[in-house]
Amino acid sequence: MKQPDISSLGVISDRQTCALLDKDATLSWYCPEAFDHPAIFSSLIDEDQGGFWDLQFDCKRFVSRGFSGRSSVLHTHFDVNGTPFTVTDFMPIGTQLNGICRKTDTAPAVITAKVRVRANYGLNAIQLLQRDGYCIELIGTNQWLHCSHALQVDNDIISYTVPDGEKGWAALIDSEQFNEGGMDDALQTTLMAWQEIEKHIDYKGLFEKEVCNSLRALQQLVYEPTGGIIAAPTLGLPEVIGGKRNYDYRYVWMRDAALVTSSLVGLKTDGKVEQNFLSFIAGAMQKNKQTHASCFYGINQSVRTEAQDLPLKGYCNSQPLLVGNNAASQFQLDAESSILLACGAIYSKLNNKEEWDIVETLADYICKNWERKDNGIWEEEQVQHYTSSKALAARALEVMAPYQPNAERAERWLYNAGLIRNFIAQNCLTTDGAYAVYAGSEDVDIACALFVPFGFVEASNPTMVKTIAAIEQRYAEGHLYRRHLLEFDSSQEGVFLAASCWMAHYYALAGNLSKSEAILHAMQGCANDLGYFSEEMDLRSYKMLGNFPQTFVHSSFICAVNGLQQAMHNKAS
Repeated sequence: MKQPDISSLGVISDRQTCALLDKDATLSWYCPEAFDHPAIFSSLIDEDQGGFWDLQFDCKRFVSRGFSGRSSVLHTHFDVNGTPFTVTDFMPIGTQLNGICRKTDTAPAVITAKVRVRANYGLNAIQLLQRDGYCIELIGTNQWLHCSHALQVDNDIISYTVPDGEKGWAALIDSEQFNEGGMDDALQTTLMAWQEIEKHIDYKGLFEKEVCNSLRALQQLVYEPTGGIIAAPTLGLPEVIGGKRNYDYRYVWMRDAALVTSSLVGLKTDGKVEQNFLSFIAGAMQKNKQTHASCFYGINQSVRTEAQDLPLKGYCNSQPLLVGNNAASQFQLDAESSILLACGAIYSKLNNKEEWDIVETLADYICKNWERKDNGIWEEEQVQHYTSSKALAARALEVMAPYQPNAERAERWLYNAGLIRNFIAQNCLTTDGAYAVYAGSEDVDIACALFVPFGFVEASNPTMVKTIAAIEQRYAEGHLYRRHLLEFDSSQEGVFLAASCWMAHYYALAGNLSKSEAILHAMQGCANDLGYFSEEMDLRSYKMLGNFPQTFVHSSFICAVNGLQQAMHNKAS
């Protein structure tokens, strides 16, 4: 089973977990029940040992694919010797069923399907018990495979054949009983459920189709039981092909979740997404009896500290392959700061102060800890006084102080914000007068582009202008940008797409609307046919890199578009 290009992948989701499939309609990634559970389809990271579900038929040619409206019901269209043929994939939502459903139109040729399910990311076999000719139980998984046509088992491969001229369906679900009527009912219920989900967020305007694609991606990657938004649904998709920068992103990163929420605050919403963000943080900190936020949590609000290597080949032989994330123990000052900045935007929009006790706790924590070195926005192992961490901390305290009814406490927050600003002015500038990556450095980093959207400085600030000029000189590749890393040569990576959007947002606020628009058009060249972004793009091979799809990128794109649209409106008025 050949590993697909990352750019060929699409996502179907039930907002508890998801599955990834390519343009051949081959499923290569699926973690039953929850995003962070062990995968039973994992050929994406090991084509020899991993599970998959493919559909084989002669003379098929991919034509196009698309979702039903803003839903997660995906239709993949083929041409078979001039005859159109469609495969429909979805995960039931709004029903008692959980799993994957597949329907095929009237077959213009014989279709042979092969399904291999293997537990623990492909490391362990699953015992298959044939209940009857049309149902197989996956022992120990709470999963059954049901099919319209007879199922055959050969070692660990389940197969079925749909004859020429017949329709077919199959479902891998958590129910012992299922039939075609149940499939049709589940599809209609799922479409209606996604219509309700769509109502939470509305967008009309610039890059409308592209923003709606990004909204779908964000809504697909919400873990509905807690409201947490994962960074990405995959693990091990490399930032450098064949390299060691392979991570597990199936968790709720506080920085990412805060930026996702901030991007949605600027749109027309019913407040549910914003409230979910607040309740997730509050619930996580209370559940774990914390006085500050972890840099990331499990989808169930747990603190996740475990990490282990998987003895698998990896995507394009990229190793090591980690389950869990070693950043769990890091101190990331900008994570707490991003939470407070998002809370400030939410309070301003919704005119309330929900979970205020958590906000106070985080603000006090920043006051007590801002002088510490941290691991920075790129989660470097080397701790430093990272300028971006300090700047966002100062701005977070300034944003939250007006909401503080206790004058003495508000003054303490503002006093510490002033101390942080003084520290930056005295220690965090290069000899050329730009914002340094960290105190004492002569390098710059694109994370500083966030200073303007968050209001730390104006776009015309001389230090900011010098910083942007240095970024353009050192890290621009056309209209897209790389980041700066201390412990790795970032020129070996691709362009970093979220940060490219931050530059587009900066230029919009600086009044250079054509430059902002050019960056956003370049970003669209990095999206696949369904509008999904990976973490990075290698502009030499034009291949996607990193875990996919990444909510950090989609939210940054939405923010930048919203910033450009507002700047255009201001210019016209």
